[in-house]
Amino acid sequence: MISTIVKWRLRSNVAVKVVFIRVGAKPPIFLVNRQYGTKGYYQFFLKGAETDMTQREEKRILFMRPPYTRLKKLGQAPYFPLGIGYLTAVLNNLDGVQARLYYPENPSPQEKNFIIDKRSVFNARSYSQKLYFEALEQESHPVWLEIQSVLREYKPHILGLSVLTPETGSALKITRLVKELLPETTVVWGGVHPSFTADQTISYPGVDYIVIGEGEETFKEFVSVWPEKSIMASIPGVISKNTQDRNIFCKTQLIRDLDSIPFPARDHTMFPHRFSPVALGSLMHSRGCPWRCGFCSSRQFWQERVRFRKPEYVTEEIKKIIADYGIRIFTFWDDAFTADRFMTEQLCECILKIKTKIAWRTATRIDLLDDSMLKLMKRAGCVQLELGIETGSPRMLDIIRKDINLDDASKAIDRVHKHGMACGVFFMAGFPDETREDLLETFNFMQKIKPAEIVLNIFDPMPGSEQFERAVALDLLPRQPDYAHFQLWPDAHYVANIKPGEFNSIVEKMSHYVFEYNSSRAALIRRAKPEIVQLLRTDRKVLFQKSMRFLKHHFFGSSK
Repeated sequence: MISTIVKWRLRSNVAVKVVFIRVGAKPPIFLVNRQYGTKGYYQFFLKGAETDMTQREEKRILFMRPPYTRLKKLGQAPYFPLGIGYLTAVLNNLDGVQARLYYPENPSPQEKNFIIDKRSVFNARSYSQKLYFEALEQESHPVWLEIQSVLREYKPHILGLSVLTPETGSALKITRLVKELLPETTVVWGGVHPSFTADQTISYPGVDYIVIGEGEETFKEFVSVWPEKSIMASIPGVISKNTQDRNIFCKTQLIRDLDSIPFPARDHTMFPHRFSPVALGSLMHSRGCPWRCGFCSSRQFWQERVRFRKPEYVTEEIKKIIADYGIRIFTFWDDAFTADRFMTEQLCECILKIKTKIAWRTATRIDLLDDSMLKLMKRAGCVQLELGIETGSPRMLDIIRKDINLDDASKAIDRVHKHGMACGVFFMAGFPDETREDLLETFNFMQKIKPAEIVLNIFDPMPGSEQFERAVALDLLPRQPDYAHFQLWPDAHYVANIKPGEFNSIVEKMSHYVFEYNSSRAALIRRAKPEIVQLLRTDRKVLFQKSMRFLKHHFFGSSK
């Protein structure tokens, strides 16, 4: 009998002693003693002494959202990437799999001079987009160096990139970096953009597979059979470079029971200190939207269905977040929080049963609110509601299929305020069929209402939406644009009936009004009062921090 002792150190810094024992000509047996507090011996049978022990190594998966606003030097809303958070949690429940989440959109503590003032963000759109494209070409950019460092250290077997359309350029950059550093790593793109542009996306160099639509079950099956390429490519919802039919959005089977999905993996993140408490309080009660707004692809992505998590399960997640992170303020990122009246009421009742009072905000539609609903939401801790109006032109409301009435919109804003909550409203300018008269109607309506906050967005055509198809039909953009260098307003123009100069002039006037209105004393009080009152009851520490940030930005400018 011959025995050999070998020691090495795992990634987790746990010392491991392996004893190889060979009896005669039989295959060796090795005993593993995981020292420093880990109990037990484990016995494995190898095929031979020359067997590569890495064959039994855990499959390492890294999920990532490509950086975008960080490269543009713009401040971003505090957000935890729930999509890849769920994927990370699901895969960590598989034997022999180690999954981690990396969100390079979060800046490091050393980074300064981020623009966080909303006026600056709007006015700097063209400049910031230029910074983004320049960053894509800078090999020594700190963000790319950070990403390379993470890749070298973690060495993922599979990299999953969840990609939105504006992030395509940085997703391609990361794909190239991965293939240069770790050529054997399998690169998988998923999310909204690849789901609606599968034919174009799978043709990109370095993109090995695409996961279409809802990803948890598909990705779990994909990882389970990795690295068997032929089996991986045959999984429903997976597209490879050999897939023949790439042009049809693949409607994979949706998960029936959303409560079967574990809570997002907030505890399996790279650089966890970069997530703010508000970001870690990100939640979802539902998936999907049944409404048909022409500028949005959510309805198509979720197959025209809305599914809800059980209210009890959502409140269990809230209680866990409170226990783990001491957070008292939350954001529900549902497409339309009150889409199902019964489920909303049940959730509010469950929240009221939590011993710790919380504050939360969300978004919904103006036609899904009444006094009794708002009263209950307020009691449950809701401090702010965001409502999408989009346009003040009845003609454009019909064209974009918003299916609301402007009189009802004004009443809904007043109703929200009457119940002691702040009401923010969203507008959008620059639809393909919009005219000068439509745009001025929006401006006029905007000046009539008195919400807590007005948000003005400029339309950009996103694949999967009806208005994208309209822009293509009007020859405002090609069927397959160069998404790696996709131009946004004011560097691009997607309106057929208004010349760029005239459009920009009107939008500038609208934007200046928006910033003056949002900075007015009346709007500030409407916006701040509900949250201040609730935070006094729930989390005075967060109230102090938010107050200090406000004073700093108000009196000392917009440096971070």
